[in-house]
Amino acid sequence: MGLHHEHSIGYFFLQIALGLFFLVSGIWTLQGSSGNEIAIAIKSILSGDTAQIWCIVFGIIEVLAGIFLLLRMFVTFSAPIDTVLMVIIMIAWIASFVLIDFIEKGALPDGNFASILKWLKALAYHLLVLGAIITVKN
Repeated sequence: MGLHHEHSIGYFFLQIALGLFFLVSGIWTLQGSSGNEIAIAIKSILSGDTAQIWCIVFGIIEVLAGIFLLLRMFVTFSAPIDTVLMVIIMIAWIASFVLIDFIEKGALPDGNFASILKWLKALAYHLLVLGAIITVKN
């Protein structure tokens, strides 16, 4: 898409931040780190080689999405590959944070104030990323 007059400076920074976020998250996932929410969710429902394969697939998708988001500031793509990657990540992100924040054992706060604040902060972070994905994917 490139930075056109209809995109604000806020959109520009959001696109850079999301591109870097996915690039780094994807690299960490490919290195076997469990700091990525999608990888954490995959490993909570799958195990062994199956989990490893899916983590590699999503790591690659995240790296590619990050690269395309960063390149899209300067280059217009004729195929909507970046949008397709973003939709895949958006679906995986929604599934991941629902699993991590609501379904997984111990996900919900235990009732003390610190636990509630920690849960709210994690939920806000996941919703911020989701909002950025929805805003930037088109």
